Amino acid sequence: MATPRRCTLKDIAAHAGVAVSTVSYALRNDPSLPPETCRKIQAIGEKLGYRPDPQISALMAHIGRGRAVKSSGRIALVWMQSQRAQTRSDRFFLQVLEGASTRARLRGYEVEEFWPDEDRLTGSRLTGILRARGIQSVLFSPSIEGVAADYGLGWDHLACVVLGHARWPVELHRVAHDHYHGICECLQQMTSAGCIRPAIVLTDEINLRTDSAVKAAFITHHPAEAHARGLIYATDRKRQPSFSRWMKTHRPDGVLLLRREMWHEVTCNLLEELHADGRVWCANWQDDDPLKLPGIHQRYDLAARAAVDLLTGLEQSRSFGLPDHPQSVQIRGDWHDRPHLAYN
Repeated sequence: MATPRRCTLKDIAAHAGVAVSTVSYALRNDPSLPPETCRKIQAIGEKLGYRPDPQISALMAHIGRGRAVKSSGRIALVWMQSQRAQTRSDRFFLQVLEGASTRARLRGYEVEEFWPDEDRLTGSRLTGILRARGIQSVLFSPSIEGVAADYGLGWDHLACVVLGHARWPVELHRVAHDHYHGICECLQQMTSAGCIRPAIVLTDEINLRTDSAVKAAFITHHPAEAHARGLIYATDRKRQPSFSRWMKTHRPDGVLLLRREMWHEVTCNLLEELHADGRVWCANWQDDDPLKLPGIHQRYDLAARAAVDLLTGLEQSRSFGLPDHPQSVQIRGDWHDRPHLAYN
């Protein structure tokens, strides 16, 4: 049986009555064309069964590797529950922006930012803005609190990827930090330092958000697995003793904080003694940490890059709408013994 001929840009141009270059611009949502023209030509391409040639795409990627190409499209970076000032001052958000912007430029896109909370944009209003600007790819920033209600976007016309583990009322593609590997790496480092009864301070809420990856890694890879469950302290659990009393009862020889900010919630004399002996670690290492805790640097710059790669692939393959089989990508972090910055 003969292989059916691949639909080309020339075929689409003939059906649409436009130049081949116009088809090329339309398929990439070039801002030089009206959004209506782009959608019309894209619909013709979809009807004819057009798909980008992977060999040509690979060749162009090889030619352009290592340098940005001229911008031909835009990706919306939607800052969930964040204000402009925060996204310009917080190291974590700057990390996300740098990763997304660098990768987008390499792919021939520019990142356009939106702050729906600050600007009081409803989902339907944001959808209208995106469609008017010809934006079809949306990257949602990590959300600490999660999204409790349907955001109301026009999902059918968009390719969407969420950063982080916060749950949404709809299932979307997701790129996030690999908490399981991060906890395993921390435990390995703690064990190498001589800990035989390491404890972990976490929250049940974060553990549930990560599909129990935090607890699963801690229990499975603990040097004393039989005692691991008793060495877990959740700061958001009701009816439990203070951390000081808990430390006196369980006497861990090392403590892993899931987040650096937990130090202020659980600090006590026994914890400070362990810290003085270099036996406190952090699963969310930060280079400006005054405590100088060693731990895992969660690489959300790399997560943002991977999310842009996923988005551009979805857009180019015309894979819009809520996915039937959402992809979940886990990005491993880097181990750091100490922050780069010195503090007195």
